[in-house]
Amino acid sequence: MVSWRWMMGVMVAISVMAGQLFAQSAEPTAPTPFLQALRWEESVLHIVTSGKVTFHTFTLREPLRVVIDISPCALPTESLQPEGDTPTSVERLRWAQFKEGVVRVVLDLRENTQYALSTAAGGSEAMLALGGAPAETGTKPRPSAPAAKPVKPPSPPAELVQMEWQHDKDSARLRLKLSRKVPVRLRPLKEGYSTLLEMPQVKPGTDLPADWKVNHPLIEEVQFSPDEKGVRSALLIRTSRAAALSVEYDEQQPVITLAVNRPRNAHGKLSEKHIVIDPGHGGKSLGAVGRERDSVVYEKDITLAIAQRVQALLLKEKATVTMTREDDSTVDLYDRPKLANEKGADFFISIHCDSTPQPNSASGTTTYYHASDPDGRALAQAIQKHLAAVTGLPNRGAQTDTAIYQSGFAVLRRSEMPAVLIEVAYINNDKDRAKLKDPKFQQKVAEAIVAGLKAYIEGEREEQVAEGTEVHIRPASDRKETELPVQIPEQL
Repeated sequence: MVSWRWMMGVMVAISVMAGQLFAQSAEPTAPTPFLQALRWEESVLHIVTSGKVTFHTFTLREPLRVVIDISPCALPTESLQPEGDTPTSVERLRWAQFKEGVVRVVLDLRENTQYALSTAAGGSEAMLALGGAPAETGTKPRPSAPAAKPVKPPSPPAELVQMEWQHDKDSARLRLKLSRKVPVRLRPLKEGYSTLLEMPQVKPGTDLPADWKVNHPLIEEVQFSPDEKGVRSALLIRTSRAAALSVEYDEQQPVITLAVNRPRNAHGKLSEKHIVIDPGHGGKSLGAVGRERDSVVYEKDITLAIAQRVQALLLKEKATVTMTREDDSTVDLYDRPKLANEKGADFFISIHCDSTPQPNSASGTTTYYHASDPDGRALAQAIQKHLAAVTGLPNRGAQTDTAIYQSGFAVLRRSEMPAVLIEVAYINNDKDRAKLKDPKFQQKVAEAIVAGLKAYIEGEREEQVAEGTEVHIRPASDRKETELPVQIPEQL
């Protein structure tokens, strides 16, 4: 009898435990917060997540990096693009899924820079302030790293002691002699063929000439601007056409050379060139999605429609054209640049639609080039100039793809010719999406892409007419842009 009662008790206990376990497993699991936005406001990086997370930061010394681990957190399903201008003290901003449940954000710094991390009360936003006090929040800022080593004060600015122009028919070189070696940075501006050589740790010497201009067909204007305090400088270069700008460092002495060259494949006529057009995604790869009340718009369909229009215009120009896909088929990511390389193409143009985790949070057109490739940058500037003139959307400029991924976009990284990736507009922005769906807008975009490509090859003209057709390809205005204020970068 005792044995029977004991067995009954055990069975009841097991039943209760099983019920509890079933109830626990039946409870819905809360979704893991995801990284929602990265936004620069001056020298403060705002890191926004979709839910409450923990931010942990530490420093790596060699190379110098600030690392922020976010947990629990996942990357968004759609591509994330930082907003605002990256401070010159930051070489690169990147992020990745470090491990399951942890997203790691890394800032590669050019030089030792003070920083502090603070978090908002809700736990879904952190502010990393560089070079000063943390951003104001409702909570006390917590120390971002152990103060084991004192931060060394910034080095005094180098002095620019001499400048000298050297040039021939297709190139011009500006040789800048400094009192010591310092890093500089080239940054394309949004207005036409304008590029800024940022020199955050350079002050002008006393014997520099007042006139920096050079009589060369590639160069339209040169503007040197030191700041009022004399601790940093910037050099604005406007070229008459798409030009490949690069910076060369002398290994033996503190000399920097700014090279301005006619870019690769920028000779002859468009009709002599072979262009590979890559409609992004396709088949099983839907790309970004724009949702409306009763319908869904897929990136793969928009990109194919625009690419086919570009193909038609190029064929009317008598150019050779290869499409990575002609229909709604699946094409491997790496097969796209591989095809262009095998064909020995002169140019690779990939067409995409942008998107953000939050609908209607961004708008505009961007053209990406790989890393700091001078030819890709020149092609991106040419196409972006003509696109910005016709889209009626914010001009987000020509940008390096390493601002998005550490290694850049695969289709650009693996292309052996000048290559760009165009984000025509944001498919999850209501205004942008309405334009993307409009055949007239698609035609305008196609004409601008061809006009930009032609301007890269042949130079800017008042009007370019597609041979044998009534389609007019009008480039953006060649009139001199409104005077640009030179933004002097902060000291590194």
